[in-house]
Amino acid sequence: MRKIVSSILTAALLLSTVAFAGCSSEIQGTTSTPAPQSAAANSQAASTADLSGKLTLNGSTSMAKVCQALGEAFQAKYPGVTVEKSGTGSGDASKAVSAGTALIGDLSRNMKDEEKPGDYEIVQIAIDGIAIAVNKDNKVSALTSDQISKIFTGEITNWKAVGGADQKITVLGREAASGTRDGFETIFKVAKKTKYAAELSSTGEVVTKVGSDKGAIGYVSLDSVNDTIQAVSIDGVKASEENIINKTYKAQRPFIEIYKKGTDSDLIKAWFEYIKSDEGQAVIKKTGLVTVK
Repeated sequence: MRKIVSSILTAALLLSTVAFAGCSSEIQGTTSTPAPQSAAANSQAASTADLSGKLTLNGSTSMAKVCQALGEAFQAKYPGVTVEKSGTGSGDASKAVSAGTALIGDLSRNMKDEEKPGDYEIVQIAIDGIAIAVNKDNKVSALTSDQISKIFTGEITNWKAVGGADQKITVLGREAASGTRDGFETIFKVAKKTKYAAELSSTGEVVTKVGSDKGAIGYVSLDSVNDTIQAVSIDGVKASEENIINKTYKAQRPFIEIYKKGTDSDLIKAWFEYIKSDEGQAVIKKTGLVTVK
């Protein structure tokens, strides 16, 4: 009887040892990641989860595409955040930020003195080319700076004068508050001299109008060029990222964002940190803009 009891106790002890060894093996497997990395990952996850609220942007319509792309990626990284973009032109940017209706203002040009740039933090997020756009079926694929100036001031009114078809030129522009208009008219020195058949309120409208009218010409953000329009070369230089970087393509302007000086917002800080990150820079580049990191 003693032998039987002894055997049972021995067997139980062996089973207990095997079970503990098995648990030890599992614990070692789950703690194989070094502690510092795990702590950092947990801290980052907590920070990502904690950031919440609405990030509002207002201003340039030319920046709608890049802001939307950045906004979607930012929201994916911070699920508790909503990014909203609005505006009818760069002229809205400082007004909205000053009034408190937007945290960040978007301008597709440099700030003007009357916008009191000293009151804001200014961050350039990209460089954009301004495409001189014509219909995809227009035979004119190249213009000189002088020809562009004369077309937009009404001195040249027929495509025949620049090597195209015998057809009247429909000159399209943007509204007065547009950063694209400001950039274009400054570069080609035609401010207050332009003669537009129509002044449109967004980049998308210009693209649509030029794409549907074989006689039309307008100016749009380079990243907005699609298969219905073409960007003419200027003074023999093609509108391309490479030529914007080397500054041989003259029609280019900054994309900047502004916010009030002294603002202490975790949302704003996280937004600009994301833009500067490799991930954010990749998003900007993918939209067809030139990064400035």
